[in-house]
Amino acid sequence: MRPVARANPDTGENRAQTAPSPSASMDGALAILVFLLMMLGVALVMSARLSLKSPYQLFTRQILSTAIALGVMFAVSRIDYHVWVRRRIPLWLGGLFALLLLMVPHVGMLLNGARRWIHLGFMTLQPSELARVILVILMASLLAKEKIDQKVADNRPFSLRPPKALGFGLLMLPYLAIILHEPDFGSDLFIVIVIGAMLFLAGVSFRQLGFLILGLAVAASLFLLHHSYAIARFHNFSRTHRPASLLGTQLGQSLVAIGSGGLWGQGLGHDWIGGGVLPEPGTDFIFALVGEELGFFWSVAVVTVFGGIFYLGMRTAARSPDFLGRILVQGLTLSIVLEALMNLGVVTGVFPTKGIPLPFMSFGGSSLIANAWGVGIILSVSRYQAESRESPSGAEGEA
Repeated sequence: MRPVARANPDTGENRAQTAPSPSASMDGALAILVFLLMMLGVALVMSARLSLKSPYQLFTRQILSTAIALGVMFAVSRIDYHVWVRRRIPLWLGGLFALLLLMVPHVGMLLNGARRWIHLGFMTLQPSELARVILVILMASLLAKEKIDQKVADNRPFSLRPPKALGFGLLMLPYLAIILHEPDFGSDLFIVIVIGAMLFLAGVSFRQLGFLILGLAVAASLFLLHHSYAIARFHNFSRTHRPASLLGTQLGQSLVAIGSGGLWGQGLGHDWIGGGVLPEPGTDFIFALVGEELGFFWSVAVVTVFGGIFYLGMRTAARSPDFLGRILVQGLTLSIVLEALMNLGVVTGVFPTKGIPLPFMSFGGSSLIANAWGVGIILSVSRYQAESRESPSGAEGEA
């Protein structure tokens, strides 16, 4: 592939880079896997709603959300991924504005004691889902710029300069504070885990990672001391594993639903005749519906597909032409796969109950669109991937 001149994605200055031209083809396997998960999610949401008086209302909303998500994914895949880094400040401001809208009466929706959704008329939006993608872009930008400015050799550890680390912290703090105020401790924890994983994969020194972990541990402890609901959730989680109290809980019903499906399941639409045992199965507990209606083999297939998304994402990262593409894809891939693992852990009783959706499958447009945005960026990087290269950090790491 011929070299092209590319602008530095972090500073906007023109800088000659040896990077492959876009191949005009994206990773079709990744797009197909995501599309299959979306279609299965639509079918299961429909199946879960057949017992209601108006079963097609939420199904129609899911179809609309899926169509928008597919449009977003393929549109973003055609955009040079460096654009998102050059527009990182407008993105950050847009995410902050969406989070602040939660505080506006009649705009931010209060549901089950939490204010996490914005009412848009035809759909609802959960800003924390978009905030996660924006923070991944900001962190990738910071890490790529630090690699360039410090002239760090490939696969060598480095330390973020204190002013830069503080600057990112100041950008991330209002996001985390507003999400915590909703309250949504779990989403904050998830975002921090993804950011921490990006720091580790980028090669940030263990000393700085240790300070980060210590600071987060102190912050989490202070939060738990002043928010009894979080401690009560962990306490209830320990109690639900006792046989005497398990059956009447959502977790108990989830485990019964998964087990009742056997190898091949009881068939789509099983819930509409009243045979289902899980309330609201089309949302965060949709994987239990997979076990009940489609059985063990389909459950394994869904887990395998997420494994395939992880493999294809990391393969794209390994082939990316620059360090920015690599760390950006790694962060977005982990964001999707870790969200899936957390959801599966909740549904199977490994983790405490937390309102976290199964990517591409659970009912709701926010998660669909945010994850589609992330996959679109991964597909964009795959269009620029090098067929073979000696350096995993590419040209930008050498600038």
